[in-house]
Amino acid sequence: MTIDLSEGEEVYLKRALEAFEDNPSQIVKTSDLAARLGVSSASVTEMIKKLAARNLVTHVPYKGSRLTSEGFLHANQVKRRQMLIEVLLSDIVGLEEDVSNLASKMEYALDDSHESALDRALGYPSETRDGRKIPNLGRDVDDSLYVCSVSEMECGQTGTVTAIRISDVNLKLLSKMGVGVGSMVERTEEGFILNGAENKVSESTLNAILVEFGGQ
Repeated sequence: MTIDLSEGEEVYLKRALEAFEDNPSQIVKTSDLAARLGVSSASVTEMIKKLAARNLVTHVPYKGSRLTSEGFLHANQVKRRQMLIEVLLSDIVGLEEDVSNLASKMEYALDDSHESALDRALGYPSETRDGRKIPNLGRDVDDSLYVCSVSEMECGQTGTVTAIRISDVNLKLLSKMGVGVGSMVERTEEGFILNGAENKVSESTLNAILVEFGGQ
């Protein structure tokens, strides 16, 4: 779904979704959103009216607002983009501090194609490292593909490397072996075969290499 929204509008939808998740049966109060966003109630009311005109929220005068079905779908997409970036930063890059805040600043730069590519490379994760569920509503999942770590592959299976967990592996070692995104590897009992040569590596190294297979 492609909607031309500003970063501020997307943040509003995301906070409205979080408020709804906390109290699904309740109208989202303007004061609650103001507190979540760190702005005045008057600013929230102005934003509600703008989004209501685009059928993303329903304005309930003097009470608050509700996300429409279209607004709910878009809010889930915005939240999913942030959480996918969190998985990238924590599980692949190895960051441990301020991950959510950093991801929230980055998610606005992703378009639909970026999100799909990132989701696929990460193996369509179901939750973040701290256990928060990643929204599935409107998610573009390729069921013909399967993504896992090399350690989870059966001997003889081949797959294409989609990502490498930086925090779990010596990148110099993999670079020396010629392993990178796009490399084709075949699982063996003690490691993997790449370009006809077998590489015997530790379980942690195997677990750090994500591959996809299928889709033929």
